[in-house]
Amino acid sequence: MDKKKVVIIDGYHLLHKGYYGSLKRKKVAVNREGKLINAVYVFVANIYQLIKSNSYHTIIVTFDVGKECWRREIYPEYKATRKETPPELIPQMQLVREFLTSANIPWYEKERYEGDDIMGTICRLAVKLGYDVEIFSNDKDTYQLVSENVTIVSQQSKKAEKEVVTEDTVTEKFGCLPCQIPDIKSLLGDQSDNIKGVKGLHYKTAIKMIKKYGNVENIFQNIADFPPDKQKKLEECKEHVLKNKKITRILSNVDLGRIDFRPLRVNYIRFMGFLKRERMWAFTKMINDKFEEQQKIMITHRENLQKENSGS
Repeated sequence: MDKKKVVIIDGYHLLHKGYYGSLKRKKVAVNREGKLINAVYVFVANIYQLIKSNSYHTIIVTFDVGKECWRREIYPEYKATRKETPPELIPQMQLVREFLTSANIPWYEKERYEGDDIMGTICRLAVKLGYDVEIFSNDKDTYQLVSENVTIVSQQSKKAEKEVVTEDTVTEKFGCLPCQIPDIKSLLGDQSDNIKGVKGLHYKTAIKMIKKYGNVENIFQNIADFPPDKQKKLEECKEHVLKNKKITRILSNVDLGRIDFRPLRVNYIRFMGFLKRERMWAFTKMINDKFEEQQKIMITHRENLQKENSGS
C-alpha cells in the first residue's frame, strides 16, 4: 500500500516566480483598483492544479516573515545583496494568505524564522507520522532536506521540465549527501545568500574533505592530518566556517504549535468569495461545480436544522 503524500509549497518562491514570470505578458492581471495581482493569479493557478490532481493527502504552504531572522543576528550581512521586494508584490503577499485561509489550505510562518525553517520542521514531523513528502521549491538550499521519504520538485523556468530531486540526484549534482550540503556551503560560501567561503578553496577539494571527514566539525578535529600551511589556514577560518554551518543549516525544530495534517478539505464557498472579490473570473468557472456542490450541501443542512428546530 502506497504511503499518503503531503506536499509543502515554498510560498515565497512561488510568489516571486509568479510575479516576475508574468510581467512579460501582454496583459498583466490587475484587481478592481487597478493594482497588480499577477503573482496571486499564478499562485492560485499552481495551488489549484495540485488540488485538482487529487494526489496529496494535504497541501501546506510556508512563508518568510519580513527580512529580519535569527541568521542575521549571527551574521548581519546575510542576504544583504538581495534586491528589495518590489512594492507591487508586497500587497499580493497578504492576498495569497487571504486566499489560503478562505480555501481552508493550511499555511505557516513565524517571526525571526525563514520559510525554509518552517518547511524543515513540518517535513520532519510529516515523515515521523509516516507520510511521504514532496517539497515544491526552486531553492537549492532545500536539497539538504531530501531523504528516502522526501523529494524536491523544482522547475527553474516555465519552459523547463519539472525535475524531481532525490538522494541520487543530489549525490550526482553535488558529489555529497543531502545532509552534507550545509558543510559544502560552509566551506565554499554561497553568493546568492552573501555567505563568504574559505578563500582559495576549490570545489573539488572541499568535496574530497567532506567525503573523507563527513562534516566540517570533523575536519577541524582532525586538523593534524593536514600540512602545516593548510593547518594554519584552517585554524584562521575555523570560527567563520562554523558560523557558516550554523546559518546554512535548515532548522527542523521550530515551535509552530499544532500542525494540521488532516485530509485537505477545500472550502469552495469561501474560495469562490475570494475570487469574486478580486475579480479573478478565470478561476470562477473552474471551481463552479465544486462550489455548487458545497452550496447544495450547506442549504440542505440548514433546511434540516430548521425542520428540527421547528419540530421541537
